[in-house]
Order: sequence, then C-alpha cells, then structure tokens
Amino acid sequence: MASSSVTLITTGGTIGSSIQSDSVNVSQGQQKLRSHVQELCQQHAITLTTQPAFNKNSEDLCPTDWLDLIQTIKNTLAAGTDKIVITHGTDTMAYTAAAVALCFKQHPVKIVLTGSCFPLDHPDSDVTKNLLGALRCITEPKVSHGVYLSWTNQAGKTEVMDALDIKPMVFDELGFKACFNQLIGTFKTPGSQFETSTRHRCTQPLTLSLAHTNLDNKAIKNSKVHQFICYPGMQLRQFCATLAAGSCVIISLYHSGTAPSQNANEAVLAAMASFPELTFLLTPLPSLYVSTPYASTVSLIQAGAILYEDLQPHVLYVILVLGLASGLAITDILAQLESHQRLCTTD
Repeated sequence: MASSSVTLITTGGTIGSSIQSDSVNVSQGQQKLRSHVQELCQQHAITLTTQPAFNKNSEDLCPTDWLDLIQTIKNTLAAGTDKIVITHGTDTMAYTAAAVALCFKQHPVKIVLTGSCFPLDHPDSDVTKNLLGALRCITEPKVSHGVYLSWTNQAGKTEVMDALDIKPMVFDELGFKACFNQLIGTFKTPGSQFETSTRHRCTQPLTLSLAHTNLDNKAIKNSKVHQFICYPGMQLRQFCATLAAGSCVIISLYHSGTAPSQNANEAVLAAMASFPELTFLLTPLPSLYVSTPYASTVSLIQAGAILYEDLQPHVLYVILVLGLASGLAITDILAQLESHQRLCTTD
C-alpha cells in the first residue's frame, strides 16, 4: 500500500466489540480495535489518526446519530483530511452509508465504511481482512472521490460498492451485496491489484445530494416518515390511523415490485382511501427484472401511491428524513426523485 494520511472514525458495532461471558459487548472493545488498526497501519506504512464519533451497537442507532457522524466528518475535513475510513455495525450500516453518501458523495473526499460479523477475539474474526480491505480501498488511486462500502466476502475477495447501491445484510448472509451486482471493483487479496469492474451499470445512479450544513436535529426527532414491510394479510389502515397528517408512508414491496392490492377493510387500498392526507410511496420496482408493472401495482398507483424503481426502501427513508431535516418540503424532495418514479398509463 502507498503511504497516505487517513482518519479512522469509529462508531462501535461488532467490529469495535469484544466477547464477554454472556454477550458481545460494545463498551469493551474500542481500545482493542484502535490498537489493532495502528498495528496494521505500521505494517503497511499508512499514517492514521483515530477519531470516535460515538460507541454504540448499530441496532441502537437512530437518525440523530447520523447527524453526530456527519458533524465528525465535517470536523475531520476541516482539519485537512480527505480520506476517511468509518467502522460501523452491520445491522444498520446501509442506512448510515446512505446518509453519509447523500451528504458527501459530491465533495472532494473519499469515505469508506466497513465492519465485521465477528469481533476481534472471536476465532472466526473477520475484522483484520475487512480493515485491510478498507485501507486498501481508501489508498487506491483507481477509486475516485466518493462514499463506498468495502467488504471482504467469504471467498476472500474484497468488494468495493457504492454506498447508495448496497443491499442490507440479511440473516443468512455474512456480507453486503451491491444492487444488480453493480460493484466498483475488487481486490482478490489484500495485497493484489485493484480490478475495476467492467460490468456496465444497468440502472441509473441516484444523483440527488443534500447539504450537510443545515441539518436540524429537532426536525430529525420529529420526522414524519414511516416504513412498512409487505406481508400476507397486511393490515395498514389501523397503523395509519395513528400517524400525523402530512406523514410519508413507505411501503417496502415484494421482490416483484408488488404490494397487497385487494380492497379489504384494513388493506393498503383502504388505508389510502381513508387517509388522503398521507403520502404513500412504493419501492422498489427492480427495472432489470420487471419491465412491466403488475396489475396490483397499477391499482395502487391509480389510487394515489407513487412508485419508485431501483430505489431501495432504506435509501428512500434516509432521503426523506434528511431532506425534511434540511428544511425541504416533501413535495420538493419528491420532485428531485422524479427520474426514479415509474408512471403507469392505462387505456
């Protein structure tokens, strides 16, 4: 690795935890992580400084923590660093990565997030390989400014993904994936050359960005954005009855871009008819696989829902929460997402 100045921002998570008698404890592992990172940097001639943002389990994070991390990044940039590695827990890394990307992806800075599935003192620890992958990525000249996630898969290959393209980890996978395999590139081993992806991007990138200078903490806490996941027999109307007027309801669709569409008393259509003061958003429709929407989806659009293609639910959630915290109206935020909106025409 070439010599370069890097700042490591720690946030907690499994990568910064240790195994105690009855649990994996985030309060005990931060110093071990810092010592381990310094050893790796000495071995690879990297000058690194460490800056904590907070020390929490990622499952306990909320949007106000994004603001703390964004402020820490701003302070780091003001100090003259343009290469930042962020260690983070896996459960909500996709949300935090989206928040950081929306605020900093168009700035002259390279930010790489990584984490681990097992802590340093676990026999199957993946801390070292993921840290080495992130450090390789942050110092790799072929990876331009932007916000990325670096993750070494179980085959030993480090994958570099755009932070807005990652799919959240699921319970039977020990890693993150890029939407439609849209990788930036890979390292076959930590010491190998970076291989830029030759695969053509099959979907349009999200061009929207948000100012990080005027995010309102109070607006974050009072956010009126709610996300629901489709399931058989979904009863949405009773939930909507508890929501404040003007709220946004994100409905996470089934993989085919569909949601319950029967006109039952408690189903989605009934909720939309009963609460016209709410904004209903449907996502995601995978355009690569579903070129023509299903009739069920069309019926929801005709009832007033807005359908987005190739825009993951967690990314839409972060956009709305941070957009509202930036002082934008919901209509202004949605106007910037029109290129992802799927319009359905009927005869």
